[in-house]
Amino acid sequence: MSSALYCSRAIAKHMVERGSGKIINLSSGFGYRGGRDNYMYCVGKGGIVQLTRTLATSLSRYGITSTCIVPGFIPTEGTDESRLTLPRGEFIPIGRVGHPHEIGAVAVFLASSASDYMNGEAFAIDGGGLAGGYAPTGHAPEIPLTI
Repeated sequence: MSSALYCSRAIAKHMVERGSGKIINLSSGFGYRGGRDNYMYCVGKGGIVQLTRTLATSLSRYGITSTCIVPGFIPTEGTDESRLTLPRGEFIPIGRVGHPHEIGAVAVFLASSASDYMNGEAFAIDGGGLAGGYAPTGHAPEIPLTI
């Protein structure tokens, strides 16, 4: 959380002088739901979401918006191979893990003028994980949809 705070504070000075800007933070679903034995990580990621909201309310009068991307499990070249063997996709409602370009596309959108009215929000890009996936028991029951 410290890096998000210090970077935001450093760049905000220049954005205030310019009269506009967009701050885009990165958090994690663990900032919302917690995780076993991940105390500091969860607190830090939850803090980034709250930092995003605080920056939005504090800096919007200077033409600066603040948003946050909350990615799900996104394997990259640096991902530990042992983590790739876990059946993560079966517990994500969309049925698969994410891809880096899916996070990048949201970042580009949030940096564009198309998102000018978005401020103080965190956007989960996690295949529905925070919406009810990631069954902690390892069991994802099939519930029929009735309309």
